[in-house]
Amino acid sequence: MEKHLTRRQYRRLLRRRRARRRFSGIFLVVVLAGLCLVAYALVLGEDALVPRAVESATQGEELAASAPKDTTLQLTIPKMTRVEDLPVYDAPWDEEAALDASVAHLDSTGFPWQDGANVYIAGHRMGFPGTRSFLVFYDLDVLEDGDEVFLTDADGTKYTYEVFDQFVTDPYDWGPTDPEAGKSILTLQSCTLPDYTQRLIVQAELTKVEPSEEAEQTQGAKTAAQQVEPKQSESEQDEPAPVEPAPDETVQEGEPVLVEPMSLEPMPLEPEAPALVQEAEPAPVEPEQVS
Repeated sequence: MEKHLTRRQYRRLLRRRRARRRFSGIFLVVVLAGLCLVAYALVLGEDALVPRAVESATQGEELAASAPKDTTLQLTIPKMTRVEDLPVYDAPWDEEAALDASVAHLDSTGFPWQDGANVYIAGHRMGFPGTRSFLVFYDLDVLEDGDEVFLTDADGTKYTYEVFDQFVTDPYDWGPTDPEAGKSILTLQSCTLPDYTQRLIVQAELTKVEPSEEAEQTQGAKTAAQQVEPKQSESEQDEPAPVEPAPDETVQEGEPVLVEPMSLEPMPLEPEAPALVQEAEPAPVEPEQVS
């Protein structure tokens, strides 16, 4: 048997439906407003993510074209016992394979050929016997202000750094990985002794870049090629193209002037009108007398 709603139940049902519609409308407005804010932040904002991503990708492509194809570096610190032509491998912060083999370059930080980079390199204080990591940064604490640190890239370019700071920090402090404004720096990290609970940090600033002989030869070849086809200076570019002088123009002094001989023939004159000669009247002839 079909059940009919009372008037009160019907009104209550209508109120519920209206409330649901209002809630749906408000929810839709909130969602649309959120999407608009997200779109503004991604595309139209002052520091929008999409333009930044495009710019970063472009800069990354330019950097990749100019950087060595092999990102392995070599580290040399004359004042430390075991750091000479030490291979430096790229690795993320949570991977220990490179650190256990030698020393690790934190791949989220910069490279020495990048302007303003903070090249972050970590090494064991004790390490593992039989590997280059064994006692590699054991004497990191001997470095003082002014000591030199050298990095060499795969192309043979040598980067010289000079130590300017040493400090101890917490192992979860990511501040030492940040770049410093106006500087290209190198950061070396190891554990503290004897408990390994803190991190010893040594930072050095880039002072000199020495290209390899191969790079210099390549640059010299490019310079020579540019000298074969010298470019016109701005003054030469502004000068008008030379125009050959007309035959009637002034001739340089000292050279004979060819003068076309003038014709000696008399110039034709217009015929003068004949003078009007008054015809003389014939003299009267006297008739001959007939005898």
